[in-house]
Amino acid sequence: MNIFHGRNDLIKWDELNWKEFDRLVPFEYDTCILPVGTIEAHGCTNLGTDNTIPIGISERIADRFKAVVAPIVPYGITRTLLEYPGSLTISPEVFQAYMTDLMESISRAGFEKLVVINGHGGNNDALKNAAFDVSSATGLRIVVIHWWILAENVVKEVYGERGGHAALDETAAIIALRPDLVRQPDYDAKDVYLFNPGAYAIPSPSPTVIYNQGEGYLNFDQTKADEYFSKLCENIIVFLADVFERWQKII
Repeated sequence: MNIFHGRNDLIKWDELNWKEFDRLVPFEYDTCILPVGTIEAHGCTNLGTDNTIPIGISERIADRFKAVVAPIVPYGITRTLLEYPGSLTISPEVFQAYMTDLMESISRAGFEKLVVINGHGGNNDALKNAAFDVSSATGLRIVVIHWWILAENVVKEVYGERGGHAALDETAAIIALRPDLVRQPDYDAKDVYLFNPGAYAIPSPSPTVIYNQGEGYLNFDQTKADEYFSKLCENIIVFLADVFERWQKII
C-alpha cells in the first residue's frame, strides 16, 4: 500500500458532515493528525504560538498522507510561564485523562493511525503516557511528534545555531506562518535569558529562553524563516514516512 496520497486538498475533521466522514474514514483516509498546544507567553509572538505552529505543520503535511486534520487541543500544561499575563494551564492529571479519552475516541471513529503534533514541552510526558495507554488498549498506532526536538537539526542547518523557547526557531515558524503575529518592536535582546541546567527558576526569568551562549537570538528575515519552516515540515514528512513504512511490516 502506498502511504502517500495523491490528492492535494486539505481535509479538516470539523468541516466534514457525518455522511462525508463515513464515506472517507478509513476507506480513503486512515490517518488522523491532531495538533496540540497551549496558551502561554512567547516574547514578541502570540500567546497561541504553541497552537499556531502545530496547526501550520499539520495542515502542511496532511496532503502527503491519507490524513484528516482534527481541531487543535489549544490548552495544555503550562508551568514556568504561568505567571506571565495571558498564560493558561490545565492540571497534568486532567490533561492526560482528557487526551486519553480523546485518543480513544479517535480510534473508535475508525482511524488506524494517529499523529500528534505537539507544540508545547509541558505536554510531553502526559502525551507519551496517554499514547501508550491508548495504543495498548485499542491497537491504534500513535506517534507523538515534539516538532522543535525532531527538527533540531533543521534550525542548525538553516541558521547555524540552536534555538530555544520563543527564540530563533519558534519565532521563525511564526514568521513563516503568520508574520502579522510577530511584534518586532516588543523584542529586546536584553530580555533573552540563558537557561542554566544547574538551576530551576519559577517563574522563568523570561519567556524568551536560549540554551547555548550566543545562540538563538531572533532573526526576522522572512526568506530564511520560509526556508526553515519548509525544511522543518519536510523533515517531519520523511520521519513519518519511515515510521509508517516500518509499521506496515508489523503483523
